Amino acid sequence: MKLSALFLFLAIGISSIAQNAKGKQFPALTGESFAGKTVNLPTDTKGKVTVIGVCFSKAAEDDLKTWLNPMYNMFVVKKDTTDFFSAAVNYDVNFFFIPMLNKVNQVFEKGSKEKIKNGTDKEFWPYLLFYNGAIKPYKEDFAIEDSKIPYFFVLDKNGKILHVESGKYSEKKMDNIENFFD
Repeated sequence: MKLSALFLFLAIGISSIAQNAKGKQFPALTGESFAGKTVNLPTDTKGKVTVIGVCFSKAAEDDLKTWLNPMYNMFVVKKDTTDFFSAAVNYDVNFFFIPMLNKVNQVFEKGSKEKIKNGTDKEFWPYLLFYNGAIKPYKEDFAIEDSKIPYFFVLDKNGKILHVESGKYSEKKMDNIENFFD
């Protein structure tokens, strides 16, 4: 009984985060891709639907990583859409993963950045942004209370938040995100 009450509490909390962020403009954020390109969100993504995965702590990083391969396979790897029996779709969607480090970790920025970069395949580097700045405004803007899980924001072509998911990857969560691509 206690476990189901806890689950309900967490579901309501995540739902309120989604409701708080939904319809808002994603706040301006500048990061550098691990490939060395500066990206200004959401300005540089206007005209395309964009998915942004954000983690606010080292504890959330492992869950964030569970999304990397599925998103790469969905958004980057081109599928054969000429096969009559295939349900394959090639999406024209931006996606970025942003580990946001707190001030203490930013002091050790170079070490943290290099550690993440060295532990990631080169093909993912254009989609990983290193952000160096205050994280508190982002956490407050979206009423993020649990920094131990990652959050995924689906932005429309103008940078407004359409949908929010959080936690580890699941097919259901990816389907929820995919519903906003049409």
